[in-house]
Amino acid sequence: MNPETRQIITVPIDSITILNPRARSKVKHQEIIDSIAAVGLKRPITVSLRSTDDGYSTYNLVCGQGRIEALRLLGYLEAPAFIVEGDEQGCLVRSLVENVARRNHSAAELLAAVQTLRQAGCSDKDLAIKVGVSVNYLQDLLVLVESGEERLLAAVENGTIPLRLAIHISKASDLDVQRALADAYADGTLKGRQIVVVQRLVQRRACAGPGRSKHGSSSVESKALTPERLRRMYIKEAGKQRLLVKKAELVQTRLLFIVAALKDLLSNRDFVALLASKGLTTIPRALQERLGREMS
Repeated sequence: MNPETRQIITVPIDSITILNPRARSKVKHQEIIDSIAAVGLKRPITVSLRSTDDGYSTYNLVCGQGRIEALRLLGYLEAPAFIVEGDEQGCLVRSLVENVARRNHSAAELLAAVQTLRQAGCSDKDLAIKVGVSVNYLQDLLVLVESGEERLLAAVENGTIPLRLAIHISKASDLDVQRALADAYADGTLKGRQIVVVQRLVQRRACAGPGRSKHGSSSVESKALTPERLRRMYIKEAGKQRLLVKKAELVQTRLLFIVAALKDLLSNRDFVALLASKGLTTIPRALQERLGREMS
């Protein structure tokens, strides 16, 4: 049923239990307080009936922690509320879904909510829909949580590293690589996209194994990975990519010249007759297709 069509009742604030308390920005919380103080509560909270004992009812909060806390600070004893049906577990899940559906939730809140929802029995597919992310991203997130990436999780929670970047870093095969990547991002040595490129480069090198010099030793010295070394690795890789682009442009220029020259030659009947007399009646298929497009 649409919330606007449901009956609103008045509920004593002291009878409400917050199942999923969460920290919030002091600035945003003050904005809620100021708004209620100025114009009153614009939107009722949502609760479920918990129990009734001797005519006194208690409730579980489903949605509206910020409003409840603001009302208490302002001295309110009661709050308007929608009543929904559900046991404590169901209300907890619903409250978590309400939280993760907000666009401005913190990474720490998202991590905690995802863990709790999964423990409540939500499948990865349903959980991904509730959180608003892809199943693959959700599974990466769960791996980050379950593998005990305390350093990365701490960096996410204090805002040093974005959650998506932490997931990329966690895929690095070596703990030292993860630490170096995190440090490189934290001190500004590498930016987000550069971190991803370097992480993939390190993975490729780990899979392929170190190169060998003519003396039989590794061409890549076993040095401690530092943010500066990772930066140099990125610059080197970027240089290789630029060189590949230049080579591709050179090949394209030469191919255009060859196609233009052959187009002119094949339009000359004497030249075509000469080729036929020598038994040269075919050309490479790729070149023939290119000529066909140019001459059509």
